[in-house]
Amino acid sequence: MKTSLLAALTIFVLFALTTTNPSVVEAQVLDTDGNPVEWSTNYYILPFVWGPLGGGLTLGRHNNSICPLYVTQEPSDLSNGLTVAFSPRISRLPFVTSSADLSIRTTGAAATCKLSLVWKIVPESTRLWFVSTNGNSNFPTSIFKIEHYESYYYKILFCPAQSPIPTLCKGLGIYIDDDGTRYLAIGDDIEPFRFVFKKAEVSQTQNYIKTMV
Repeated sequence: MKTSLLAALTIFVLFALTTTNPSVVEAQVLDTDGNPVEWSTNYYILPFVWGPLGGGLTLGRHNNSICPLYVTQEPSDLSNGLTVAFSPRISRLPFVTSSADLSIRTTGAAATCKLSLVWKIVPESTRLWFVSTNGNSNFPTSIFKIEHYESYYYKILFCPAQSPIPTLCKGLGIYIDDDGTRYLAIGDDIEPFRFVFKKAEVSQTQNYIKTMV
């Protein structure tokens, strides 16, 4: 009875918010099935088209270091990569909306070191920043936004309101290193990548990071 009452109240609040404020509906971030992307739910972040753009996002090593792991892209479009979950900075809605401050955490993975799997940006050079793990959702370096790119495609921005780097507000893109590793990164010469979000089945979340040697 309590569960049914809670579900009914949730539906009522959602209906009231979306019917009295049409802009909320317009701002919803949708998954590949056309449903709102929900907080704390597992999704794959994939290229907007399959093919030469590669596969989903995963985790990998950087400069032969075991920790922390960096956010990378699967080279093959046959792989969805690892799931992620979004957490709101401040939100009263049960779903993700465009331009809302949020943190991102890789899920469904066995950590190879005892560090957080929350994303954060780290400097690679003066003009290039990579996305790594070991972030903290309360820190500005771990705050991201999702914005509509076009149609059902989206870009992920690092652009927190209280950024330690005020001039930095760029979309995450793919940087291919000399060894072919595809890092999720931001930089002056990196174009924002167009992503889609695919909700994962419960059985699909039991993935593990590949053995990397």
